[in-house]
Amino acid sequence: MSETDEAPVAPGRLRRALPHSRRGRLLLISALVLAVAGTALGTWAADTWPWPKDRYCWGAWEEDSGPGFLGEEAFGDHDDDGSRTGRETAPTRERPTGSCEVAIDSDYKSRYDGEEVSVDQRVSVEYGPVPKAAEARLSMVQDRFLGGDMVPLPDGLPGTVNGRGGLLVLPKSCDTDDGRPTVVTLEATGRYSSGPSYTRNDPPDLGGTREAAVLLVAAANRGMAATGCAPDEPLRISSPVYDLPGNSEFVFSASDDVCGVRGLRLGTEDVEEQIGAVTRDLQTCSVRGDRDDVPYLDLAMVAQPRLAAVFNGIVGERPVARGWRGTGLIGEKHALVRADCAGRPVTVLMGVSADPDHLAAFANAAAARLGCAPIAPKGAAR
Repeated sequence: MSETDEAPVAPGRLRRALPHSRRGRLLLISALVLAVAGTALGTWAADTWPWPKDRYCWGAWEEDSGPGFLGEEAFGDHDDDGSRTGRETAPTRERPTGSCEVAIDSDYKSRYDGEEVSVDQRVSVEYGPVPKAAEARLSMVQDRFLGGDMVPLPDGLPGTVNGRGGLLVLPKSCDTDDGRPTVVTLEATGRYSSGPSYTRNDPPDLGGTREAAVLLVAAANRGMAATGCAPDEPLRISSPVYDLPGNSEFVFSASDDVCGVRGLRLGTEDVEEQIGAVTRDLQTCSVRGDRDDVPYLDLAMVAQPRLAAVFNGIVGERPVARGWRGTGLIGEKHALVRADCAGRPVTVLMGVSADPDHLAAFANAAAARLGCAPIAPKGAAR
């Protein structure tokens, strides 16, 4: 026998180590059970009980991983009265579309006034190509993800984000056969109701703009892996998120310029403007009613190539009107024009308003800021 071999335990020693009576054996078994239970309780008390944590959105998000909606704080002081559930349809190579939803529901009686309270919150993700129809595509991208409170995704990722969600355009390898880009969208929505008459918007806590970007990118990486179009390296968020240049501001006079654009006026004083991103790749602004939040105007300039690609195929082949550079269209709810600007194609979009003067004023202001020729003819914004 070598020095490293273990000597077998002598049968006599083993028998002496065990109790001989039935009562002794029961006592030993009981002691072992108590020891295991004690260890388990200690582990549970230390919050390391080995139950697997729930995962959501194709495995991209884990319970208690950071954002409030994934932790116990989602239920406030009413953990016993709430539930968090997940529902999803994963994208595949054969069907490269998918969705997932995390739902938080609570029903309880208010400790202050005894009213019945109901909380209904949703965090939803959609994976798939942008719609074919122009109006549907503009309603999806511009109306939902190019508002004045949206900022560019960091690290050069093509998309926008705020504290309630965002949009990410996936690499060209994920495009459809007809050339439409595939996008991933994230949206948080919710409603709080108390009693028979009080209701307010109450979206779940995503943890802020940067955390929303992280959630969006995590879901995108999972979706791309499932559909087989993922890049060699997964997408990451490592840089700070762009800060809005300022808070929303009231427009005090009907003759005041809005969105920081000289000559862009709406002729009303009951509005509030939110100037968003102002970069070479993205510029946004939204105008809303200061009391009822009714939309008055949405404006955006997109020059980031992959983000601008979501509008390919719907810009048209003719100028907006005589004297305009580029091509575009003006509809009842949306307008857009695309023109070359300092060596790059620039897409200018307008929502809510159908007034070509509003589009002209914004398009020329954006062009001047980027250092290129006016897009609309002189006098078009008068």
